[in-house]
Amino acid sequence: QGISKEVIPPYYSVKEAVFPFIKFPGVDVILGPEMKSTGEVMGVGDTFAEAFVKSQLAASVKLPKSGKVFVSVREEDKTGAVEVARSLVGLGFSVVATRGTAAAIEAAGVAVTVVNKVAEGRPHILDMIKNGEISLIINTVDSRPSVMRDSYSIRHAALQGRVTYYTTLAGARAACIGMQHLAELQVYDVQSLHRRFN
Repeated sequence: QGISKEVIPPYYSVKEAVFPFIKFPGVDVILGPEMKSTGEVMGVGDTFAEAFVKSQLAASVKLPKSGKVFVSVREEDKTGAVEVARSLVGLGFSVVATRGTAAAIEAAGVAVTVVNKVAEGRPHILDMIKNGEISLIINTVDSRPSVMRDSYSIRHAALQGRVTYYTTLAGARAACIGMQHLAELQVYDVQSLHRRFN
């Protein structure tokens, strides 16, 4: 009411869909066109990082402050995975990755430890997830059914162990930006946000 021109808010807002994957055992967390969210949440902040972190917290996604991060990405995402791994190491995390991803990360001079895929024998990544050794998972896959099946066990173990995971580099990058600012969160009431428009 009473708005006659475009209003650009002086703050950031990030909307996040909420999916109840944990309530449906066996479902794959890779989003497809058949998926329906059970709701949406929004984070608001003075920076994108603050708004993103709040959106994740509101969706019950816990961003870790320390620990080991597992990274395994498709071929076309390896350059971007290096950038993400560098950010994570800079935040104090240690990075473990499958051989192909680890080779790309190591070639860029970023510290990484190789972990076996399930088919490569034990100890493998599922063992680490089930043992509570992994605090964050970044796992991108292409759409080939064989590849989707191979990585399903990782996504399923992450869901069962309540380990935060991202299936896109965009999500992983946003998480890295957000984790840099976890200590800077502020609570805003709706009235103060509304006053900023005037």
